[in-house]
Amino acid sequence: MGSKINEKLSEILAGIFLSGVTIQILFFAAAYFYRPFWSGRTSFAVGLWIGVAVAAVLSIHMYRSIDHALDMEPDAAERYIRRVYTIRAVVIMVMAAVIWYTGIGYVMASFLGVFCIMFGRWMQPLIHKMVSRGED
Repeated sequence: MGSKINEKLSEILAGIFLSGVTIQILFFAAAYFYRPFWSGRTSFAVGLWIGVAVAAVLSIHMYRSIDHALDMEPDAAERYIRRVYTIRAVVIMVMAAVIWYTGIGYVMASFLGVFCIMFGRWMQPLIHKMVSRGED
């Protein structure tokens, strides 16, 4: 397998980053027009980008886990996938606990950053069309 990152994974990571930027811009626009949000803009940004970073790491882990499981026997692969899924869930819970305990950002913003995995996956076909347009 090696350390080469798949083209589709690269596009998903780009989608995660773009969705993080979009959320950041939308929040700052809302905070500008609704002043009570303005005081929390730094905490929101820190929480969001911690979540986006965790989303990127989880996406890479998911890609490598699935790639590894495809080389296993069905029963072993099922146990392996359950185990790595549990690891990813624990990572998300630990991220939330650390952010909450240290107070470095908003926990809900970090969850929004983690949800960028889904946004990145939905944006992947669009990003693929934009990137591969020059190859045709």
